Amino acid sequence: MSILVLMGSGETAPSLVGVHRSLLSRLAAPRAVWLDTPYGFQENADLLDEKTVEFFQVSLNTRLEVARYRNWEQPEVETQLAYAAVRSANYLVCGPGSPSYAQKHWSRSEFPQIFIDKLKQPGDILVFASAGLCSIGALCLPAYEIYKAGDDPHWLPGLDLLPRLGFGAVVLPHYNNTVGGNHDTRFCYLGERRLRMLEEQLAPDLWIWGVDEHTAVILDLDAGSFEVQGKGGFTLRRGGVSRFLPSGTRGQLDELRAPGTAHVPPVSPVHVEESPVAASTQGIILEQARPLEARFDQELAAGRGLAATQALLDFEQLLKEWSGDTDVHHWEQARGRFRYLLSRLGQGAVRGLGDPSAPLAPFVELLLELRKQARAERQFARADEIRQRLTAAGVEVQDTPDGARWSLRETASLA
Repeated sequence: MSILVLMGSGETAPSLVGVHRSLLSRLAAPRAVWLDTPYGFQENADLLDEKTVEFFQVSLNTRLEVARYRNWEQPEVETQLAYAAVRSANYLVCGPGSPSYAQKHWSRSEFPQIFIDKLKQPGDILVFASAGLCSIGALCLPAYEIYKAGDDPHWLPGLDLLPRLGFGAVVLPHYNNTVGGNHDTRFCYLGERRLRMLEEQLAPDLWIWGVDEHTAVILDLDAGSFEVQGKGGFTLRRGGVSRFLPSGTRGQLDELRAPGTAHVPPVSPVHVEESPVAASTQGIILEQARPLEARFDQELAAGRGLAATQALLDFEQLLKEWSGDTDVHHWEQARGRFRYLLSRLGQGAVRGLGDPSAPLAPFVELLLELRKQARAERQFARADEIRQRLTAAGVEVQDTPDGARWSLRETASLA
């Protein structure tokens, strides 16, 4: 038997590089293949292929072949080449895109049977992630149609891979998603209300498997065991009741085949909690960007331009490393922060990174002393003229009981 890996998201992000490396290390001679069907309808499909190949080469030091199966109506020769590539792979990965699109085109092909054949033979590793993961259960969630197009909550037929392996389940990736901010987008963008509506449509023996973002559930079909790895956790839900298995949990596959039976021993670790959803793993890129932004602020405030520039270069590298993540929302937020910091560096180049008031202090203090003398001699017109000249130059003067104080306006010109 093979290994089946369920990834909630992050299949081409730094967060799961360690999981990929560990899995690839089990293979004496990895033959990695990427099946691109889930995003086959997108205009940038070729670019996504290229970025994924680059991710495997740069981050995993592994050559990746793309099995191109964009739709069931493509030329037969291309389809046969895709079949051959997938059959020859011992590390098969597919991921982002549309669950309903993947289900539609895979169900009209030989791929469901190829997947099962590979899962039932020893030595292969199959990784289903994000949109691709939605399709492998008893039913498939049309996430985009419900969340973006407003369709009533409903299920599509699934590819039945999990039921044919003895697991009565449907799978929801992005289970702890929080991209909605002010509205509930947990449970693969459904939210609790719509999830309950869909749950009522399930047969009594079907479970919902929720896989958090940047999380992998590794089902070792040969050893009969499973393990949860990554940033989040794995949730088993039925009838509105959830059992949350955090990262690091290990157990036997029989516990997933019959998670509700009393005779099943508890999974380890023993402190597994009942929880409707794990803590959010959204916005990891923003968390990693914060110390870089703080470093930039510190260096810029100290007038160390080269050090501030290095912080920006490190920020840019972070953006590159996370460019393949399906969490586009938070990636764009991080990119916005980067562009803001870059503009501040440009502003500093115009105005100077040091304290702009420092070189002016001797001249301003001299003029203020002359103004003080003029006022003492009751030459008020001359004192007012000095103040007006300073104000025109961008120097704000404030008279206090302890004497005159001054500061530069933000818009002051030093030319």
